[in-house]
Amino acid sequence: MSSANQPPAAGAATGSTGGDSLLSHSLLLGERLYFFSRLRFLAAAGILTGGLFAIHVVGIEGLNLGALAGTAGFLALCNSVVFFAVRPYRLPERAATAFRPLVWTASATILLDYLVLTFTIWQVGGSQSPFLAFYILHAIFASAMLSRRAAFAHAAVGYLMLAALVLGEWFGWLPRHRPLGAVFGGPENDFRVVWTLLFLYGLLMAATTYLATGIAARLRESERRLREAVLRLERLADLRRSFLHVMVHDLRSPVGAVTTLLDNLSSELGGPLTGQQRQWVERADHRLQGALDLLRGLQVLADLETEPLADLMVSVDLQAIVREVVEEYADLAQQRRQSLTAELPDSLPPVRGIARLLREALVNYVTNAIKYSGEGCTIVVRLRSQDAAIRIEVQDDGPGIPPEARTRLFQEFVRVSKGKDAEAGTGLGLSIVRRIAEAHGGKVGVESTPGQGSCFFLTLPVFKSAGQEDA
Repeated sequence: MSSANQPPAAGAATGSTGGDSLLSHSLLLGERLYFFSRLRFLAAAGILTGGLFAIHVVGIEGLNLGALAGTAGFLALCNSVVFFAVRPYRLPERAATAFRPLVWTASATILLDYLVLTFTIWQVGGSQSPFLAFYILHAIFASAMLSRRAAFAHAAVGYLMLAALVLGEWFGWLPRHRPLGAVFGGPENDFRVVWTLLFLYGLLMAATTYLATGIAARLRESERRLREAVLRLERLADLRRSFLHVMVHDLRSPVGAVTTLLDNLSSELGGPLTGQQRQWVERADHRLQGALDLLRGLQVLADLETEPLADLMVSVDLQAIVREVVEEYADLAQQRRQSLTAELPDSLPPVRGIARLLREALVNYVTNAIKYSGEGCTIVVRLRSQDAAIRIEVQDDGPGIPPEARTRLFQEFVRVSKGKDAEAGTGLGLSIVRRIAEAHGGKVGVESTPGQGSCFFLTLPVFKSAGQEDA
């Protein structure tokens, strides 16, 4: 079955009865089964009372009341088991604990309905019965309880039962039941047939409308709740952006002032420092550099959320950015006895973007490789064409990344240890790269083998001029 037959996520039912969260199809299955089980009791009573009414009031002749009564009793008996079985799972949080048994119960009850309907139709006219349209109503019932694939499967089963009835009568495998007054068998203007048709189709239309309007009402309610949730999320996003800007602004100045004071101390402007004092100053300065890195990352995140990026994008030469970054960080890599080089093609089409942000993404990749690869490693920055995109790669032969950590790497504030000598980071760098790539219509990823190194990549669509897009 499709996604509707997958159990709900853990915790999905939390707070579901409060009216503030959207209820999924999975959590509503118990409620729907309970609702339809009550309707099934009405159907059983309708078969029996309808048979009595048809014989004694309408005057329909040849109707097998015993067979109809047996059918009604069989349906009521089976439905009693269903009714008491699903009753404890009417609440969404209870339904979540018994999802698969409820799915099997729904399938079994729908097959029961088709079986009872087929037998009833056979007794009341067979291929000429006015009840034939009720197959459509049962298909709607199945659609309201099951996934799309399962609903189609049950509709196919119902159609096969209908086909077996029609063909069985046609080839003489089943005896024909043609109660006069329920189907035409005498005068064509038999008022009993007209009355039966009007009554049954009125009942069918009322039942279909009731079911469809119930579904529509639930959809409208879900839409209203979804709109409210979207508004709440938008307000939270606005608060988050405002908080980022205020926090970065308020922290940058004092951190910068403390850094300046530490530089003054380190330069011995206030007098000579002892060895212990110099060590303290260096440790404090190192910690402040980490705080500045965090503020810088938060500033980039704030810019990504507030700046009109599409209006700022222009044609960008990635080769120039790569050369600049490699040249800038070659000394840092050399201090760790690492080799940082670039492999660039002779020519490469430009991309459309913001050079400042693309440089920020590449710097994050390169500095991460320097931090986590360890001494003596080789780091290569590579550009190459890939279909209608440009792929930026930063490859190292460091310790690599375990498979279980790769899925979390590009989330905010996630840090993965890649070696005992690796420096601690803010946990924002790779999430910033992902956000920058998405803002440019690109993608990020990593290919890594533990013990053999990693290759972080970023793909960007090739810039097309107006003439190329028209072509």
